[in-house]
Amino acid sequence: MTWINFMYLEFKKIPLWPPKELVQANMPKIFKQQYPNTRVILDATEVYIDQPHLPDIQQMTFSNYKNSNTFKVLIGISPDGVVTFISSLYPGFISDKELTRQSGIYTLLEPGDSVMADRGFNIEDDLILKGVQLNIPPFLRDKKQFSENELVITRRIASLRIHVERAMEKIKNFHIFDRSLPVQMTDIANRLFFVCCVLTNFQEPLCT
Repeated sequence: MTWINFMYLEFKKIPLWPPKELVQANMPKIFKQQYPNTRVILDATEVYIDQPHLPDIQQMTFSNYKNSNTFKVLIGISPDGVVTFISSLYPGFISDKELTRQSGIYTLLEPGDSVMADRGFNIEDDLILKGVQLNIPPFLRDKKQFSENELVITRRIASLRIHVERAMEKIKNFHIFDRSLPVQMTDIANRLFFVCCVLTNFQEPLCT
């Protein structure tokens, strides 16, 4: 773990969140055409952990989605596929909305920005207060099926959010998180995950 600590301390010196001008300069053509103000694409992922011994901790870290004990983390990807935001790890029970609120990303967003995310990120009310737009796939709500326009929007956002899925895959390719983390490693889990995320930025870019 000495190397993990060393890499973490060195990587923390690197400013991950780029200025708006840099995001715009490196924005792929398809984003410029369809969602030109996109600052970040958000997604959450979970890291399995061994079941804690204390009942209270078991309950806090239990993820209904994964049906297991987990840590949950918010990841931000720029339109050109670079990891630009990594939250701390939170107990698995936390909702995407609350995770986003506690992560600190709202302090980085600027008026006029837009955020792309999946349906689970019910954060539009929060973003409106910042002058930021949310682009997510539409909900069915009380309707039986989507309109043709809603289907187009859903497919369009899904195709652009593929960068997040690919970034997550690159992180998982380190195979450190293939198995649940032992309890004795939970204290260093934040550093492990942060290092893996930043290392992906040194690999072949997702967009060229």
